[in-house]
Amino acid sequence: MLAVREFLNGLTKPQLKDLHTKAFGAQGLLNNAKILSETSSFFTDVARFESFYASLEPWKRFCIFLIYHSEMRGLEMNELRLAAPADKRDEVEVFLLESAKNLYIWRSRSEKGTYVYFGFEDFLKGILLTPENPADEKTRFLSYEDMLVWHLCQMLAFARLGKMKMNGAGNLHRRSLQFCEEAFSFSKQVSPDAIREECTLLLEFLSSHNWIEQRGMDLLVTEKTFDFLKHNGFRLKNEILEWWILRRFHGQEDFFRHVLFSIKRDASIIKAQQILWTLDPSSRLSLSETDVFWSSLPKPLAELWLLGMVEFAVSAGKISAVRLSDWAKTWLSASASPMLGAQISTLPNFEMIISVKSAPRVLFMAACLADVQNDEPYLRFSISRDSFLNGLKTGFSKEITESFEGWINAPENVRDAMSEWSACYYDSEFSSVRLLKINNAESREALANFPEFMQMVYEAIPNYGFIIKPAFESNIRELLKNYGLEPANPVNENPVEPFRNTDWSKEFWLRWTPEGTPDAAFKPETDGSSVSVALGATKYGGDYQKFAMVDLFKMLRYARSTNSFLEAKISSKNTDKNMKLPKLPSEIRFKVEELHFSKVPFIAKITVAPEGESLNLPLESISALRIARETPV
Repeated sequence: MLAVREFLNGLTKPQLKDLHTKAFGAQGLLNNAKILSETSSFFTDVARFESFYASLEPWKRFCIFLIYHSEMRGLEMNELRLAAPADKRDEVEVFLLESAKNLYIWRSRSEKGTYVYFGFEDFLKGILLTPENPADEKTRFLSYEDMLVWHLCQMLAFARLGKMKMNGAGNLHRRSLQFCEEAFSFSKQVSPDAIREECTLLLEFLSSHNWIEQRGMDLLVTEKTFDFLKHNGFRLKNEILEWWILRRFHGQEDFFRHVLFSIKRDASIIKAQQILWTLDPSSRLSLSETDVFWSSLPKPLAELWLLGMVEFAVSAGKISAVRLSDWAKTWLSASASPMLGAQISTLPNFEMIISVKSAPRVLFMAACLADVQNDEPYLRFSISRDSFLNGLKTGFSKEITESFEGWINAPENVRDAMSEWSACYYDSEFSSVRLLKINNAESREALANFPEFMQMVYEAIPNYGFIIKPAFESNIRELLKNYGLEPANPVNENPVEPFRNTDWSKEFWLRWTPEGTPDAAFKPETDGSSVSVALGATKYGGDYQKFAMVDLFKMLRYARSTNSFLEAKISSKNTDKNMKLPKLPSEIRFKVEELHFSKVPFIAKITVAPEGESLNLPLESISALRIARETPV
């Protein structure tokens, strides 16, 4: 973050003189060094900032709170308007400009011409040191620690077993996604939507690390993955976390530490939502002061739970409190995490009980060679002949299989059965060889009598040709040209391709405001008179407009996310005779509570003003719509 002194050092002499005059009044001719020193002393005064912060109206204090918690990302004015009350949004720009002029915050101009607002490093500590509000020790918290690692191993096992495929449109096949969603059931305790969020997170991690590759429509586990699980599997959890910090915090580890520090001090889920909203302003700030639904969480906060860094207190589908997990506390203290021994029990009835804290290599092998029966911190696997052989047929070597048998410390009857099944697979095998067929008998005989050529083949096949060594195929092709032979080049119909997809990448992506140079001109960001006229003609303006259904969806989502009132003209026509329309006046004023667009008819659950009546409004009945004026006419 930028310090006040750094900001002042970048100013021109006239700009610095203006700030000095603002602080001390006109004082005639002064030495430049004295101007800088006195100006710096005045504007770096922490007590001055704290007095300003304490004197603000709640909505203004909230804007400053959000700006400082956004740290290196910053927030644009339009993002801050979403956090302000509807009747105060016109005042946001004036307040931000005045705060910047007095160096309580600073701003930079982005490439698209908008301003991004930041806090000063000098005053960040005071914002972070909020009154402590620890979690109630009697509250039951739900942890997801190590479940993400297990699900990553399970997704890799699905790919290994041939269950992960792409469709013709370049997306993950619906059935493949269904395999994952049915398996990752533990997060349903918080919300069914958490499963899809986790799948997106895992797919983005795997594709960015090249741990899965695509051949035709099939997804295959790469050798790079096996190598990591074999040699570095113990640090898989930290590997995922480091990648996530890079993607969500752009590698700013101090920024991430400050977020964890704030959550450690205050168990309020509302406060945590507000802090991480600064990374995902597209999420909806909760109207409740006590709890939130999963759907209202900013993506980074939801992902922190999936990563196992925080724990949630959940009741009736609502999240009421948050706290750091033991792993997060260990990570914050920079102490080494304890290495846990194998937590595996294999029973005579061919069942295995394996903790999700076990080595990822063991989890991956177990998911390939046995059927998992549950999705909980202690996994129950069932070993059968079919599951074991299906796993072996994916190409595990005999040494790896024998190692797995040793890891699980199986009882004698289970060990004997696994050895018998292994013999069924390893005692016979098909192998592919490269054949060179020579139809000309003279050429075939000449090649058979050529010592250098015979060193590049395994053996000659009478009246047919040769079994060649694949490593020498290019040399053999060059040699055949001397005999007037030029066979066709091999065609690889399914080349290996990187595993990429724009769908889940777009879903995972969050905007990060670009860096810019500090602005000291302090000019208004917009011309209010021209904007108000232009805005009236847009879909977010104050004029009634008719919308196509797609634009109507966007309008309703916008109003729901900003908690804005809408005004609609209601049509009395009913295109669907089976649907009963509510009795409403020709014009209504309302707020959107819920949207149901998954099936026809499309419904918006609204609260009508001023009565406060809640009802389901079919979108077909809306003939025209506009953003409501702040005061009803």
